[in-house]
Formats: sequence, C-alpha cells, structure tokens
Amino acid sequence: MPETRSFAPQFISVEHRDHTAELGMWVFIATEVLLFGGLVLSYFVYRHAYPASFLAAGRHTDLLIGTANTAILLTSSFLVAWAV
Repeated sequence: MPETRSFAPQFISVEHRDHTAELGMWVFIATEVLLFGGLVLSYFVYRHAYPASFLAAGRHTDLLIGTANTAILLTSSFLVAWAV
C-alpha cells in the first residue's frame, strides 16, 4: 500500500509545516504593522505640520459620499471573506 503524506515535499514533517506556516503569519503581521505604522505616523506628522490645510480639506468632505463608500468597501470585503 503506498504511503500517503499530509505535507508537501519541501517540509520534513507535519510539525515543520505548521511551524513554517506560523512563522510566515508572524512575518506577515510584522510587515503590516510596519507599513500601517508608517502611514499613521506620516499622517500625524503632516497633520501637525499643516493644521490649516487639514481643516480646509475637512470642509470639502461630503459625509454622504464617504459613508456610502465605506459601506460599499465593508460589504464587499465581508462578501469576499464569506465566499472564501
């Protein structure tokens, strides 16, 4: 009877596969923290450097369009996650 493997050939064992998957997830989370941390930091730096420009831009924001855009993005993200 042929031997069935529950892991791909690049892994030594099931434990190695699981450890690699966990390490990959931690690396992904770290890169996301670095990316979004940099974006949030740059937002606060520019908001502190140019407060009048941010206030002027805020006056031109249409609340209805922003709310609709947010609802569409959240709904589409939910439906994609639900489909997976």
